[in-house]
Amino acid sequence: MRKYHWRYHLLIVDNHLFHCYGFFLQAQKSGERLIHSYDLLEMSHNKEVYQQVLADLRSHTELSIEFRDTHHLVHPGKDVVRDLMHGHSRNTKYKQNENNHLD
Repeated sequence: MRKYHWRYHLLIVDNHLFHCYGFFLQAQKSGERLIHSYDLLEMSHNKEVYQQVLADLRSHTELSIEFRDTHHLVHPGKDVVRDLMHGHSRNTKYKQNENNHLD
């Protein structure tokens, strides 16, 4: 169900590390920077099936589609050191302990 003052779009990631395409629904509340991302589908690299799924998506929705490729990752602008929404419940900055090893 669509929420008032929220923006939705689809994100498709060509994930070369895991040899698959990932499909996500992303939602962002108006005026906020945090984006909620929901996994919809993961499929192996098969260009013909991918093209058919993409064509079916475009015929059934008017949501905008954003494409990303893991060969061309974009840095978010600053390092993420704490992100409660994605499993980083504590600060992830690297700290040196007394033996000069990274924790």
